[in-house]
Amino acid sequence: MTTPSPGTSPSGASFPSGAARTALTATEARVADALFERLFPADDDGPGARAIGVLDYVDRALAGHDSRHVPLYQAVLASLDASARSTFGHGFADLRTDQQDALVQHFSEGGLDAPLGPEEQQLAFAQVRAHLQEGLFADPAYGGNRDAAGWRLLGHPGVWLENSAEENLSSDPVTKGGVVRTLADVADALPHDEAEEEWTREAYRNALSQSTEEVDVLLVGVGAMGGLVAQTFAEAGLSVVGLEAGPWRAKDDFRPDELGDAYYARAGLGPKFQTETPRWRQDADDAETLEATFSLGRMVNGVGGSAGHYGAWLRRFHPWHFRPLTRITEQYGRDVLPEDCTLADWPVTYDELEPYYTRLEHLIGVAGDESNPYIERSKPLPMPPMRPFSLGERFRTSTEARGLHPHSVPVGVNTVEYGGRPATTYSAWSNGLGTSSGERWHPGLGPVPQALRTGRFELRTHCRVTRVLLDSTGKAVGVEYLDPNGRVRTQHARAVILSAYTYENLRLMFVSADSKHPDGLGNSTGQLGKHYMTKMFAHVNGYFPGVYFNRHTGPAAQGVVLDDYVAEQFDFAAHGFLGGATLGAEQQFLPLQISRECLPPEVRPWGRSYRDHLLRWQHQGVVRIQSDSLPYAGHFVDLDPRHRDRSGVGMPVVRITYRLRENERRLAAWMGEQADMLLREMGAATTWEGPHFTGVGSSHDLGGTRFGEDPTGTVLDPWLAVHDTPGLHVYGGSAFPSCPGINPTLTIWAVVLRAAEKLARDLGGSVA
Repeated sequence: MTTPSPGTSPSGASFPSGAARTALTATEARVADALFERLFPADDDGPGARAIGVLDYVDRALAGHDSRHVPLYQAVLASLDASARSTFGHGFADLRTDQQDALVQHFSEGGLDAPLGPEEQQLAFAQVRAHLQEGLFADPAYGGNRDAAGWRLLGHPGVWLENSAEENLSSDPVTKGGVVRTLADVADALPHDEAEEEWTREAYRNALSQSTEEVDVLLVGVGAMGGLVAQTFAEAGLSVVGLEAGPWRAKDDFRPDELGDAYYARAGLGPKFQTETPRWRQDADDAETLEATFSLGRMVNGVGGSAGHYGAWLRRFHPWHFRPLTRITEQYGRDVLPEDCTLADWPVTYDELEPYYTRLEHLIGVAGDESNPYIERSKPLPMPPMRPFSLGERFRTSTEARGLHPHSVPVGVNTVEYGGRPATTYSAWSNGLGTSSGERWHPGLGPVPQALRTGRFELRTHCRVTRVLLDSTGKAVGVEYLDPNGRVRTQHARAVILSAYTYENLRLMFVSADSKHPDGLGNSTGQLGKHYMTKMFAHVNGYFPGVYFNRHTGPAAQGVVLDDYVAEQFDFAAHGFLGGATLGAEQQFLPLQISRECLPPEVRPWGRSYRDHLLRWQHQGVVRIQSDSLPYAGHFVDLDPRHRDRSGVGMPVVRITYRLRENERRLAAWMGEQADMLLREMGAATTWEGPHFTGVGSSHDLGGTRFGEDPTGTVLDPWLAVHDTPGLHVYGGSAFPSCPGINPTLTIWAVVLRAAEKLARDLGGSVA
């Protein structure tokens, strides 16, 4: 084969001229175009990266959202071109495809002769590959996926907001008659609520006001926790102010935009969180840290918090999960605990929380049934479960054959009209994105509006709290914050509640140190930030030839799970570890999700094999694994001494010290074996396991302000009040002493609601 002349592709076709480049030079664009085409080549089955418009997407991204990566691209493209000339005598774009592939392989392995070192090259390759996936499969509004060609290649119908029961169980591919819809096709159909729009304006106006009158209760964060209890305090007759760093999003602000909004992509619902990414190291002796990675994704900033985009799995912990240390030591003896493990019992029991579980299930409207034999409710769930789906039914059949107890996961999604909100339409454009219809509950759809209607709750959005204020006795009396214009404000209150996410609550406690609390609020006995826990979220995939799962026909809320391996009856120590895990199958497969699912070991993550693998997405099933995580003394959160946030405020970011321990490795390996066996029993011809650990942040990040009776070993009392700082309370999962392999949201809400009602009474409020 002869080398083609400059100016042509290896196929002899002219390079596309496209629009004027804004981030890449013409030379850089030509190299990048050739690189992306080798990463995802055209063949007889359809177009490749060039025809789909990846270069246009990347150039636009580098000129805007991803401008920080321009120097990286300049280095990579120059190195590729230089390596091509030194090795083959021509620029990269003018080489034969086999020569280009050889250089791409070197790049992916960190083997180019380049200013970037091997590890830096591998990280750069991962970023280039992520941009490839986005250019192929993000909505066409972002400049790639030209005419939805990437979605058409997959056979994915795009943005359909409704699927039928027949489609959920169809044995044939669901293609919607070949009609592919994009965001532009459905934008006009998103509902608009004028009342929500007025609340949005009022919350912003409130933020610009100069009112500093003391109130009874101050909520720092009106997300999943603060949004829930705002109603409790206001209806008790107390005056309440809520300071929220994000906006109030009306329902039409939640769009089916995977790239822009989903937590595993650009995470546009969490801009504040993006500028405050925690740092991470594995051990306390490590001087250097990395930017934290996330197994599930970044949190939402705004009214209602991350409940605005969660999968809505609202499961109860089992009774024994509130006494894990007692159960383990009584059954196995204390010697089975791993070295450094700091497991503790809870200061609250299941029986004490059960009434709150029940009230929340009926306030929210939880859909499910009573087929889980390990949970007893005092009142049945108010709505029937989500509909069956193909993968879930195979999972159900195989697990029942093994004597296990599969059940539809309880979810905060309307399967029938409930609470004045419509029933779900089973859109796959759900988990990780907001809900535009209100079919999935979050506090911004109920408790916050109810609190506002009392006239005793004032919501202020776009307000960033920077410090807790203390009086001369060390009592919390208010906060200092920045309003939307960056002006320093203060707000005083009889009770200050930190109700943001784990990381933000901990940071505020550390940065608010004073002479009486030199190491941070709540840290007089050195417990602040200790006993941090995060979830692993492992999984095993299977390939089912000839089977169409149509996982794009419903949300992740359509799930079937097992509690058998987190139940008290599970003899985990007999298998060589402590703890358990939830195994489950769920719906939802969006285009970017498809491109980023883990690969079989024999599939190269680029080129023809990667392309061919993606086109088999309809035949892939997965069993997800949500494992327990034990607390250890060596796992903790503190402030990074060097790194600051990028918001312009310059506050220190938190530093996470965490590594996957041997106990958790053995647990994940055993659960992976069970998932592998299940997939094969379900009909998988081949299986492959994903990584056991994919990120130090998981959106189930617990511990750091452990609650309990003894102030020498905990930060909070059983009612979430800070032991050493009167007037200060912390509402969130950081109170948890343990981390069961069950979604924690409903339990956090139950613990928080219980504490809020006591505090309301203590402040003189009237609670029914």
